[in-house]
Amino acid sequence: MTSTNVPVAESEDPAPRPTRRRFSPEYKLRMVAEYDAAPAGEKGAILRRERL
Repeated sequence: MTSTNVPVAESEDPAPRPTRRRFSPEYKLRMVAEYDAAPAGEKGAILRRERL
């Protein structure tokens, strides 16, 4: 397979990388405690709500 010589736009920057989320130790402990206390059917809902 041969490649075609298609010019690539050098001036276009790729999309900026999203910033990484940071969680405080208090938030992590609260989420683990809430997850552990939840019944089996609600654990996924907690994770979806917190977007984890």
